[in-house]
Amino acid sequence: EIVDCDWSSDVCSSDLGKIGITETDYMELIDRKTASLFAACARLGALTQGAVEQEQRLGEYAWNLGIAFQLIDDILDFTSREKILGKPVGNDLREGKVTLPLVYALQDATADERKLVETVLADGNYDQIPFGKILQILNRYQGIERAQQRAHEFTEKARSILREFPESPYQRALLAVTDLVTERDH
Repeated sequence: EIVDCDWSSDVCSSDLGKIGITETDYMELIDRKTASLFAACARLGALTQGAVEQEQRLGEYAWNLGIAFQLIDDILDFTSREKILGKPVGNDLREGKVTLPLVYALQDATADERKLVETVLADGNYDQIPFGKILQILNRYQGIERAQQRAHEFTEKARSILREFPESPYQRALLAVTDLVTERDH
């Protein structure tokens, strides 16, 4: 089956509007775009500086950072404010994207709660189902907290890889970048 992927938005046409996305589906999707891009950039940076021996580990660091970055981005889509985020909150769901916070919440949601989410997916807006109702579902089933925990697991893995490198201004800078990913609000 040929699927059309919009790499600028982490979505393949076969995934749009589907409520049954699994954590595995979601992780494969963000691996293909965000994490792989981060890893490629780090590996290329290492190669251009002649750090051939460090290339693989820097790529692994950046891959973990890329996963965490995307997870935090998806969390912020539900938790930030439009003025801070620079785009409407809840936009991913409105565009047909079921991201990890919602994947987690939907695992335990009732049939009626799942129908609310399906309505937003089908309508492409929050006219019938207010955004606050979706946020209640996320909060009831700890979707946001569980996704934050996953993001922290990936940033901790990234930090542990960096700790293998000798302390230097470069290592400290990469550790600071790692902290920024999980602490950002936009």
